[in-house]
Amino acid sequence: MKEQRKVKRYIIPTTFAQRRLMIEIYLKTHNISQSCKRAGLSINTFRRWYPRYLEQGVEGIKRPKRRIRKNLGRVPEKYACRVIELKKKNPNWGRRIIASVIVKENNDKKVISPGGVQKVLERAGLWNKTY
Repeated sequence: MKEQRKVKRYIIPTTFAQRRLMIEIYLKTHNISQSCKRAGLSINTFRRWYPRYLEQGVEGIKRPKRRIRKNLGRVPEKYACRVIELKKKNPNWGRRIIASVIVKENNDKKVISPGGVQKVLERAGLWNKTY
């Protein structure tokens, strides 16, 4: 049996010329699929950019919106300490058990995921990778 590999998809960013062409063709033909096909873009791209064009005109499609970098994936310090404490007390527990214990301690409010537990344990050097 062949092992399946996950393929990461890379989304090629659109250029201003493509976006402008897509909108110009749409304004002439009022056909979304035709304008997207001629510009080499997807209909979802049209749905993303056309409202910005309506609001701001050509200036609205010149540059993509700046993305706000959030510190996503960081586990609050009090939960990270609790994860480490539980792992040291119960070395046989895995990430799912530790996450469920912490969730139960917080009135079933999901404050940490099993993946978050694993990240904390990896940073602390307490995660054994066994394949």
